[in-house]
Amino acid sequence: MSDPRSPRQNGGLPWGSPDPQPGPEPYPEPLGSPAHPQSPYASSPDAEHPARPERAHARQRRRRPGTPLPEPPAGLGVGVVVAAGCLLFVELAELAILLVTGTEREAGGFGLGAGFDFNGGIATAVFALGAYLATCAWLHAGRRFAEAANPRARFARGRAWIWLGWWVPVVSLWFPYQVVRDIRDAVVPDGARRVSLSLWWPFWLLASLRLYSLSPGPGELIVRAVAAAALVVAFVHWIRIVREITRAQEKLAGLG
Repeated sequence: MSDPRSPRQNGGLPWGSPDPQPGPEPYPEPLGSPAHPQSPYASSPDAEHPARPERAHARQRRRRPGTPLPEPPAGLGVGVVVAAGCLLFVELAELAILLVTGTEREAGGFGLGAGFDFNGGIATAVFALGAYLATCAWLHAGRRFAEAANPRARFARGRAWIWLGWWVPVVSLWFPYQVVRDIRDAVVPDGARRVSLSLWWPFWLLASLRLYSLSPGPGELIVRAVAAAALVVAFVHWIRIVREITRAQEKLAGLG
């Protein structure tokens, strides 16, 4: 029989041996380990290296890359200025001929009235049509660029009114103004707007008196002179508007 007093037989230490020393305390489990499922970083892949607050804020404000911006219609803008300049030149030339010769011709110009003058009216009508097509093409391309560059921009009129707004009766008094205004507001910041549309549009409406044919008489020369002077003022402001919008488009596209 074994002696119950023998410590070796019972798995203990021999008599007279020193007591065992306590070992080091176990290392505490880090946060995020399976031992601490209540930790908010337990399931996060970046628990060991959390993102810095400033980097997280910048990541939220970063714009997702989308469809590349279309090409700014700078070439069409040049065409608009050239076409408008040619129309102004023809109008001033016809007015000068009236002043020099002193003849009262039948009312014409680029209005298609009953007294349409072939020699002067056809030339004015051709340049007016060219200016209209160039302007509408530039506005249409500018609307497409504005929608891509500023998806949150609001437009009061649809794209069809870019072409129809200049000729439809009654609405032609304000629809083209809204079209140009909305395109400019979409690409030009508030603090960068230097041209007032309220100066361009009233003078253009005053110049549009030339669009309507008048019966021959002493009043024709006065009306054409007033319309020509208003057209000069509207032309100067129109050039500034086109240049302002073009510069803003090129800046948004990274070209300026």
